[in-house]
Amino acid sequence: MSESLESIEDLLSRLRGDRTLFLSGEVATCQGAILPILARLGWDRDNVREVVPQFAVGTGRVDYCLKIGEKNAVFVEVKRTNQDLEQHQEQLLDYAFRDGVEIAVLTNGVLWWLYLPLLQGSWDQRKFFAIDIQQQEVQSAAKCFNEFLGRDAIANGSAVVRARALHASREKTRLIKQAIPRAWNRLCQEPDEVLLDLLADRVESLCGHRPDQELLAEYLAGAARSTETPPPAPPNSIRPTEPQPRTVASDPRLGIYTNTRPLAYTFRGQRHPVSTYKDILMGFCGDLYQAHAADFDRVLNLRGRKRVYFGRDFKGMKSPQEIPGSGIYVETNLSANNIMDRCSELLGLFGYSRNELQVEVQVRS
Repeated sequence: MSESLESIEDLLSRLRGDRTLFLSGEVATCQGAILPILARLGWDRDNVREVVPQFAVGTGRVDYCLKIGEKNAVFVEVKRTNQDLEQHQEQLLDYAFRDGVEIAVLTNGVLWWLYLPLLQGSWDQRKFFAIDIQQQEVQSAAKCFNEFLGRDAIANGSAVVRARALHASREKTRLIKQAIPRAWNRLCQEPDEVLLDLLADRVESLCGHRPDQELLAEYLAGAARSTETPPPAPPNSIRPTEPQPRTVASDPRLGIYTNTRPLAYTFRGQRHPVSTYKDILMGFCGDLYQAHAADFDRVLNLRGRKRVYFGRDFKGMKSPQEIPGSGIYVETNLSANNIMDRCSELLGLFGYSRNELQVEVQVRS
């Protein structure tokens, strides 16, 4: 091209101040903004074999097809500024997908929505970038135009590479943001001992009293439930006044003990009524000591990442209790789930299967 062109930065600055151009319809927008921008990006707007207007795709058309040799490289669809661009995504991306075009542009001259049509996902999820020439800084907008739509960048493939990398980064961020509340709810429903200790330390520093871990676990479970949107109740539904008891195996993978009240545990065919999970821990440890007194000190090998669960003294424990007759103490300041984790470990330690310890629980109303 022989004509001397102003820089793309100067062009964008001029277009930002034009209050009438984008209100004059698609033809004026194409002539006054779309083609001039493409020219500053290295495209020969006067060569209809490179910037092809009204390009036919099946039974439809796109406003421009940017070609590199014989390759259809970019589809550009232009709409009026008062039109909702979202209503035109599907058609443009369908055309681009069917023709194997790697980058598509939907624009009203002010907004430029850039897509990777060949990726999986919804139409909106295939959008990897948006340029707003009236809102973004001129230098930033110009840089993005050159990176993703510059002729050289399209020809050497760097535009698609950068676009895919940007899209992957944004998709990763989107997935992380979706997973954070689920992870938090899971952590609240099945609190890790490190989280409970951290929360207990903070509560103690505020009020001078260290809370029981089960109280903290119930609070976290309630906090998780308060962030969930409950499903609407059916008309004239009647809520049961008292949850029905149920029996579960001592499998820590279930993570179902928070916000429940234990009624009894059964081990080796013997049923033992209880009222707290501490009762289960102390009773079960006592049962194991009676059955394995000779090698019961094996429990001393069970330790947490930062906690001591069993010991011959109080060192490292918050609330130790002696297992009757054993001379060994067990940490009892544990949540319901953590207590059942310890019971499961004890079963394995002495060669029992998980289903040999059954627990009857009642969900708190």
